[in-house]
Amino acid sequence: MTAEGRIVLVSMPFGQVFSPSIALSLLKSELAAHDMSAEVKYFSIQFAELIGQHFYYGLSAESRPSIEHLAGEWIFSGALPSASRPARYVDAILRKRGAAHTGQPVSAALIRRILRARAQVDGFLRECLDWMLRARPRLVGFTSMFQQHAASLALARLIKQALPESFVVFGGANCADVMGAETVRQFPFVDAVVSGEADLVFPELARRVLEGQPVGGLPGVRTPDGVAAEFARGRFSPAPMVRDMDALPYPDYSDYFEQFEASRFAREWQPSIYLETSRGCWWGERMHCTFCGLNGQTMAFRAKSAPRAVEELTTMTGRYPACVVEMTDNILDLGYFKEFVPELARRPPATGIFYEVKANLRKDQLRSLRDAGIRSIQPGIESFSDPVLKLMRKGVSALQNVQLLKWCKELGLQPGWNVLWGFPGEPPDEYLRMARLVPLLTHLQPPEGYGMIRLDRFSPNFFDSERLGFADVRPLPAYRHVYSLSEEALGNLAYYFDFGYREPRDVRAYAEPLFKALREWRQVHEKNDLFSVDLVDGLLVWDLRPAGRTPLTILRGADRFLYRACDAAIDVRRLVDCLDHSIEDPASGDVIERRLESLVESRLMVRDGTRYLALAVPLGEYSPPAPVVARFHELVRALGRAVPDGWLVPADIIGETAERHARPATKPRRGGSRSRTPRMPDDRLDESQFSIDERGGVLVRRRAARHGGSDAWRQGRRKNEKTEGIG
Repeated sequence: MTAEGRIVLVSMPFGQVFSPSIALSLLKSELAAHDMSAEVKYFSIQFAELIGQHFYYGLSAESRPSIEHLAGEWIFSGALPSASRPARYVDAILRKRGAAHTGQPVSAALIRRILRARAQVDGFLRECLDWMLRARPRLVGFTSMFQQHAASLALARLIKQALPESFVVFGGANCADVMGAETVRQFPFVDAVVSGEADLVFPELARRVLEGQPVGGLPGVRTPDGVAAEFARGRFSPAPMVRDMDALPYPDYSDYFEQFEASRFAREWQPSIYLETSRGCWWGERMHCTFCGLNGQTMAFRAKSAPRAVEELTTMTGRYPACVVEMTDNILDLGYFKEFVPELARRPPATGIFYEVKANLRKDQLRSLRDAGIRSIQPGIESFSDPVLKLMRKGVSALQNVQLLKWCKELGLQPGWNVLWGFPGEPPDEYLRMARLVPLLTHLQPPEGYGMIRLDRFSPNFFDSERLGFADVRPLPAYRHVYSLSEEALGNLAYYFDFGYREPRDVRAYAEPLFKALREWRQVHEKNDLFSVDLVDGLLVWDLRPAGRTPLTILRGADRFLYRACDAAIDVRRLVDCLDHSIEDPASGDVIERRLESLVESRLMVRDGTRYLALAVPLGEYSPPAPVVARFHELVRALGRAVPDGWLVPADIIGETAERHARPATKPRRGGSRSRTPRMPDDRLDESQFSIDERGGVLVRRRAARHGGSDAWRQGRRKNEKTEGIG
């Protein structure tokens, strides 16, 4: 292709640096299939090198500061027309906004970093423009997501001034619906915007640009000469969706890895890659979660066939063998459990895979994900309150959310999840109830984030705000410091919105107990645990949580059977049926419920209505991490006495309060000789290290049994299960 026909696709700050853009890489492949070449330029990497990767990553991926401040957008706003004065933004947003909405004001050090980055923008943009002047592209395409819009507009403006013959087109999530139309209307240096999925329409747009033909009239393409009519109609139709997902090409990440390897990050960081196996959301088609603003115009769920998905994943992980794979799917296709997941289990990739999933997955499904190498998931948990989950339209229960976290720990999956509050109509007393629940869960993975809901465009909370109980919906105040535009224009450009309530409520006051409990959870969870060991003579439950009542409990007979039956949340009526078919001496629901309430009182189980869930994680597939094992050894020394094979916890103290045994083992007296006691090894715990002696004491052996001993006691346990009744 001649220089005059060159196509450059651009990722500006604050796009991802440690992953390539799947959108631009797919377009590069689509263009190649239509005999047009393109280069993807990651100016994002260049700016991250300039301001430092930790600061850049905090802004682009970790909301430091909160995305409500739009700090990434404001950093580049000085290069746009009529920029606001820095002092006004710092005073009105970074200081006051931080204190009012996130509970933590933006630190002075972080404010200095933001101001320093803003001062470096002009030089950075000059370098970007110099590269463009050397390349002299005929078509420049910008992807704009999250906080990429201002930086992209700033460079587009310079390109159009220096290269007026270049055609500038925008696309991405920030250009969906009216946002794209307003971008074209307000910024004359933008020649066109593609709203929606660009896969099908962009090659035709590029062909027309290169051949000097007009692009007006293409579906989903906004142009300055046609946008007025669209505003008059009030309808902004998207580009056609991809219906046949198997027809998509593989993304071409070659430009990204070439540029990343040339950066200083290559010495210390390993990028991940994005892939997709579906688009849209099958749950959103049925019941749109009220807070979710994804899939604004593309909710229809479409998935690649299992063979195609396996083939692509295998090819791409072979091409980039050291890269973790992050699936961009909004939700895992449940149909994949039939063919895709089992096939991956037969040949799992060497690196991990991430998927977003629904929180009501069964245990066998989670085990299948693990076996397939899908070990990192994002379940939509959001709350431990059924009434609040119902307001969210999540389609899961609080116990299912706890259950998933427990199973993830048992099976070795890493769940990333959040807690949200601030929904109109939510019962304030639910937050005190959740605050009391959280100390029982500190052995499980804590949330990555928690706080007030955000009002996003395309969410039901936005487009149905009045009916759902919101009032005074308006763009976040930070937008006024990024763009000097009318309120109407800001309302059309904005993706994030501020709001009030039709019925006033003090969310911060009633959510404060839960906020403190979640913060404590994150601080203590690494050394917390609650695990069980199932033996022939009883079920040992070891409790290392601060909220635990007793460090060791032995459940026998019916209690043991009931506890194991409650591994998944289960109703009392189902337990009655289960016991009728499993033991010789069945009992009524009242008797069972009394036994279950005793386990709830001991904080080993939780109840929601008539449903119960055991909290302990079974030892077996799960083995505690090193910090927990070290604490466990300290506890065993405090509880028991040394014996030749390990440590023996006598029967007469089992079930006593944890406070008595919270201190470490007694040290030898000064000047006396230290007794020779067996050292507890700092390795993994195994079920075969535990047994109950004839006096009811618990022996904890130094090392796991060998030569199949663990299997032998498992068989003996199963033979004895039928003889246990309700005693």
